[in-house]
Amino acid sequence: MSCIEQLSDEAKSGLFSAIFSKNYFLWIGSGFSYNFGFGSWDEVLNEVGREIEYPLEIDVGNPLKAAELLCSFSMYHHGYDEYAFNSLVSKSLLDKKKEGVFPSWVKKFSGFAPNTIVTTNWDDQLEEIFDHLSNVVVRKDPSPQVSNNGRNIFKIHGDVGRPQSIVVTQSQYFSFQREDTYLNRKIYTLFSEASPVFLGYSLTDPNISFLYDEVYAHLGEQKPPAFMVVHPSVEDKVLEESKLLFQDKNIHIIIAEIGEFLEDLSEEYKEYRKSSHRFFEQHRNIEARLRDLIGLVLSKKSIRNDDILGTFANRDSRRQAVSAFVEILSNQVLYKEFGGELLSPENRISYREIDQIIQIIICMTNESGYPDLDTREVFYKSVMKLCAKSDGVWDFYSARKPFMNILRISPGLESEIFEGRIDHIVDVLRWSSPNEIGKCWATWEEFCNKVHWLTEDDIGEIVNELSGSGRFPFRKSDRFWLEEIKKSKSCTEMQKRKIDGYLRT
Repeated sequence: MSCIEQLSDEAKSGLFSAIFSKNYFLWIGSGFSYNFGFGSWDEVLNEVGREIEYPLEIDVGNPLKAAELLCSFSMYHHGYDEYAFNSLVSKSLLDKKKEGVFPSWVKKFSGFAPNTIVTTNWDDQLEEIFDHLSNVVVRKDPSPQVSNNGRNIFKIHGDVGRPQSIVVTQSQYFSFQREDTYLNRKIYTLFSEASPVFLGYSLTDPNISFLYDEVYAHLGEQKPPAFMVVHPSVEDKVLEESKLLFQDKNIHIIIAEIGEFLEDLSEEYKEYRKSSHRFFEQHRNIEARLRDLIGLVLSKKSIRNDDILGTFANRDSRRQAVSAFVEILSNQVLYKEFGGELLSPENRISYREIDQIIQIIICMTNESGYPDLDTREVFYKSVMKLCAKSDGVWDFYSARKPFMNILRISPGLESEIFEGRIDHIVDVLRWSSPNEIGKCWATWEEFCNKVHWLTEDDIGEIVNELSGSGRFPFRKSDRFWLEEIKKSKSCTEMQKRKIDGYLRT
């Protein structure tokens, strides 16, 4: 079973929604770096104890207090100051690192990681993962510089290369809590506005609770949900206690190893992206207007361009609406969410309704363009699938509208469907005729009325592929529609001469 299934449906939806909207950040703890060969807190503290010949047993169960005792001992017996002690801790952390340890899930982590990562770790493992291209902000930076475009790593407990910045002991931690710094304010804002995903923390780690509890005290349930991935080795008692403590704080626990979490999340998120939940989350600000236009489609009334452009009145709203309508065409199950019906056995929208949705899309793209090239290509592919590859395309009584919609789209030479569309147009033209019994008169009439919709590239492809070595060699019956193509405004003089060459054979 996927570890994501541990979440309630509401919590799962909150996690996916935060990821889709990029409204989440990572909070990375020491358990994360342990996967790369770094020593545990226990190992580091014991190493420091050996270096300073600490005579007592170290209580690793309370690491902040243990570090405080080690620091006091080093100052009293060896003349250390805080900087020297922190330097020893940093050296011990690096010395304990095992070389060649690299988990298999790093690539998935890199893909999952957002532009904001907070960590209480001092090591540079995160910087290594991102090839030292991330902007790093360290505690006690006098002038923190934050990137507005790239990835930021906030090292709130300092950096191993700057011993004066790191938080090791209990008193240093209390000092950190009292600091009114840019980093503390930044973390407070993050907790207030986005969902944290905790990786590599123990449920008993004190690093988590202070700022989170402070934010919760101010915002309560209005604060975005948090998600904590906890290693399966957690004790049952600790887990149950944590669930009791977190149940009213909108914190959701997932018991899994980091790699397992990333793998399961990746698979389930793929399904979420296809779902209606994601669609309505993405388009909730225009949902009412989408319903208005689809209501007109369902009413079987004609839709005027003024209705479309009045509903979505500027470039940004039109482009978002185009993205939504294209997705409805490509994933027609969404159409049912708006009250539409799908026809059996092909499970598709009716040709009349397809025609009106295509009209809506083309009307808005003529005014404001496509949101991106991918959306345009999905649109072309969807029209081909619905209007060239369904059974009704070849029905004498229903062929007019799907053929008209194939003519009205204009994929360029670079499009994956360019050649397939041209092949289909020629197939339909060879099935069309103004006077032959058994051939479709409606598609012939549509072609004659819309021949100007063909582009120069369309005509060039048709003319070239009519050659003896082409995909559809010339037939004498082609002369009727070739004469019509010569009337197109897009047909060049050279193309007309090539057509005349075929007509003379």
